[in-house]
Amino acid sequence: RSLQLGGSAVVGARDAVIEHARSIAAQQLEADVADVVLDSASGGFHVAGVPATVRTWSDIAQQVEADGEQLSADHVFNQPGATFPFGAHVAIVEVDTETGRVTIVHHVAVDDCGTVLNPVIVEGQQHGGIASGVGQALYEEVRYDADGNPLTANFADYGLPAASEMPSFDVHSTETPSPLNPLGAKGIGEASTIGSTPAIQNAVIDALSHLGVRHIDMPCTPERVWRAIQQPADPWREPPAAFANVAAQRTAPAIDEAVDEAADGI
Repeated sequence: RSLQLGGSAVVGARDAVIEHARSIAAQQLEADVADVVLDSASGGFHVAGVPATVRTWSDIAQQVEADGEQLSADHVFNQPGATFPFGAHVAIVEVDTETGRVTIVHHVAVDDCGTVLNPVIVEGQQHGGIASGVGQALYEEVRYDADGNPLTANFADYGLPAASEMPSFDVHSTETPSPLNPLGAKGIGEASTIGSTPAIQNAVIDALSHLGVRHIDMPCTPERVWRAIQQPADPWREPPAAFANVAAQRTAPAIDEAVDEAADGI
């Protein structure tokens, strides 16, 4: 949200400074302001169609200083509404039913944060979001004793995922620009955490659903998972109809090709 709000304010101030500089360049070039353009290649101002005569930012700054003015601008950006990023996360897990240990085999995240201005930052947020989701789903918990004193008050007691607990993962982005700000940006800082946590939690439940497990409080620690397996439940007597052709569909060449094409297009 810093980008969509703060960045949009910067864009507004930038445009105001450019317009101020354009008016000064027009005076120096003895031209109408509407005829003066900012050349993206040279970074200077010139009359449209006459690129040989250019006024640089240095020329304009010297003129502003000589006139006792400042080449600056203020801009207040008020977004007319909230932006909503969206995405989809898929987690593949394995559960050891004898010990309750959960292993994340793979995680795929597809997030849409609007216009991607810096792919490195976006991917970094996705990586961190997946790690945070792993922690919330499997390790992190604030616990108290009977007197209300925290038992997990430091990193020695509070479970956090290390690099060794991180699964292999793939991250992708789609771009649907927001119409509510000039950058078309949405938030990405929390999006991957929002998607990864329930994806992992639901994958654990799905892996145990044939045993009758329908819910496990987070985090899904080995003890909680093991206890959930031991509790009397009403397991499926037959797999749901939706599972009947999963294996056949997965091996069908047409399905494989469609999946590969979809992945290439993400």
